[in-house]
Amino acid sequence: MDELLRHDDMSFGGDDNGSRQSAVKVLKEKYLAAAERVRACVTTAKTKLGEAQVPIKVTHAAARIKTAVAKHPVSPMLYVAVAGLIVGAVIFQSTYIRAYAVQVDGVEVGLVADTAQVDAAVSHVESRVANVLGTSFDYDAEVTYTPVFSTEADLTDTQDIEAYLFENTGALMDGYVLTVGGQEVGVAASEADLQALLDRVAEPYITEDTVDYGFVEDVSITSRQISSDTAFDLEALYSALTANSVEEAVYVVEKGDAFSRIAKSLGMTVSELSELNPDVVIDKIWVGQELVIQKSVPFLSVYTVNNETYEKAIESPVEYTDTDSMYQGDTKVTEQGEDGVARVTADVTYVNGYETERTVISTTTLQEATTTHILRGTKEKPRTASTGSYSWPCSGTITSRYGYRSRGFHTGLDIAVPYGTAIKAADGGTVTFAGRQGGYGNLVIITHDNGSQTYYAHNSSLVVSVGDKVYKGQTVAKAGSTGNSTGNHCHFEIRIGGKTVNPLNYLG
Repeated sequence: MDELLRHDDMSFGGDDNGSRQSAVKVLKEKYLAAAERVRACVTTAKTKLGEAQVPIKVTHAAARIKTAVAKHPVSPMLYVAVAGLIVGAVIFQSTYIRAYAVQVDGVEVGLVADTAQVDAAVSHVESRVANVLGTSFDYDAEVTYTPVFSTEADLTDTQDIEAYLFENTGALMDGYVLTVGGQEVGVAASEADLQALLDRVAEPYITEDTVDYGFVEDVSITSRQISSDTAFDLEALYSALTANSVEEAVYVVEKGDAFSRIAKSLGMTVSELSELNPDVVIDKIWVGQELVIQKSVPFLSVYTVNNETYEKAIESPVEYTDTDSMYQGDTKVTEQGEDGVARVTADVTYVNGYETERTVISTTTLQEATTTHILRGTKEKPRTASTGSYSWPCSGTITSRYGYRSRGFHTGLDIAVPYGTAIKAADGGTVTFAGRQGGYGNLVIITHDNGSQTYYAHNSSLVVSVGDKVYKGQTVAKAGSTGNSTGNHCHFEIRIGGKTVNPLNYLG
């Protein structure tokens, strides 16, 4: 700087000292003012960029300029120009940094200070895509860089560049995943497609009375990146959601139910339902009894809530009158009342068409019920009175069951026992036959109080006579092999209304 001052001082010539001094004075003032403006610019730059960003020598340079002008009142224009260049260079260096414009397939996506940032973003995108696809993935777009100067404020966040790269791989697309009970079951191109599919699954269960519906399992639809090669098959997804599996369940017998009607309602035969319930007497089921059943259950279960209005019978109330003219347990209706009628409004919940819950909202009586009057016996029953149930006549091996066999229809049970085994009355009653009868051999017939009859055949001997009153468990004969028989056994029959029935459905 001093050399420049000396050089410029020597190059300024002229003979007129007065004029020279006057001109120098004016220029000196102008140049000192310029130096102050340089100082002000430096101060402003330091304020904007931060004290640390402007080297302290700039301030010193401005001071030196001012000193030099004071000492050397010559060629100030040169000093001002040099100072301007110095200040401009410092300000530029403090403001701008070397950066790179990033282009992906010719499209500029941002500015970075280091190309390694983009390389790391590409690597991360490849890993993310590979995780979605379940296989390795190489990002094949052309990434180029152009050197530029930029402020730090204009640099692009690397995460923004990565987001652009991820969205433009061409390997992925937006998809929607259907999850049922925590299990992913399929994907579709839009949430609307999956919702329409769910509505289709529920549609068969919806009626004009339905006020609400949904699904028993947790169902969710979520958005997710999926392979762009994904094929959407909504029909296959529908089939998966409605596919049936057979599971065991329990049916509770209600009033008015019959075994055969229950089987039919479940799409089963009586035999199939009976096999699931081997200990159940099909002709003697009761309200509240639980039957094992099989029913088809879809993968996705639909529940509906229906607001239903219907008429329901109001059972006739019963009034009992005790009498000692009848045995205990015996009853006689003296006046039959009539059931009433009520209109009921209820919210009924169904799962896959089967009722699971009923909440009565209101009940209106349309017709009052009238009372039924019944006489109830109090006299103690004799030992020989019928109980209404049947016990086994003997203990042995069943050698032939009720039903068709090679030699025709078998009307009872054959129970093999040793010769002379005691044959006992299955229930109390009156002996109405005791003697030999055709293929039955030695036969005992007991008529019970309800009109049913039990037969005991092929006996070696009889120990009762016609007209005898016998009690349940009383010995009535001794086992043998008389009549059409091939070995010692008891042929046992139960007849109701004069017709044989399967004893296994009645024996306790």
